[in-house]
Amino acid sequence: MLQAASTPSLDQLFEDLGHPNPYVQTEAFLAMVRHHAEPALPRLLLLLDHEDVVRRRAAVRALGAFAERAMLPLAEKFHTSSDCTVRASCVKAYAQIASNVPGIVFPSEAMAALEAALQDDSPVVGIAAVMALGQVGEQALPLLIQVCRGRNEAQAVAAVNALASIDHPDVTGCLVSLATSEATDTYVRESVDSALVRVEDLRARQPSRSSS
Repeated sequence: MLQAASTPSLDQLFEDLGHPNPYVQTEAFLAMVRHHAEPALPRLLLLLDHEDVVRRRAAVRALGAFAERAMLPLAEKFHTSSDCTVRASCVKAYAQIASNVPGIVFPSEAMAALEAALQDDSPVVGIAAVMALGQVGEQALPLLIQVCRGRNEAQAVAAVNALASIDHPDVTGCLVSLATSEATDTYVRESVDSALVRVEDLRARQPSRSSS
């Protein structure tokens, strides 16, 4: 008679999370979600300021697997941390969640954290926030459009690129407005021109709604 495999301990899974092999890391945090979700989550949040980059990045990926359960704890961690590395990691974890669960609705607390991240003193946090909003997709359109029209050129370019991957009528309107405005920065305008081409390509590859 075959003996059922025993569930690995949480301590062992956290050891595996620091393994250099991403596959081992993935197996570890998926086991955390299945077997140790409640105690694992706060420990993962503590790793966001770990000096070991491998463990810190693995924790970000792991938090992404917790989806809805990580949303509010990440917002609290973001707002209470004075460490820009931790804040950037929180934002990147949100991007992981959105990537893992396309179309997931972000609660107001999570969206507020991402909006605050756009104004962060650290440019790394600000750019990470734009990238995360791009992963969030349609729910983040108002914020992305606002960033496109803002004064932070680096964020505006990132927001324009993020918009180009979102299939929504407001995207074209925003990009055309930026392309025709004399106030648009030259660097941003170049990104807008490229984004408009990508939007057209995206639409051309979409199946016809009338044929469905």
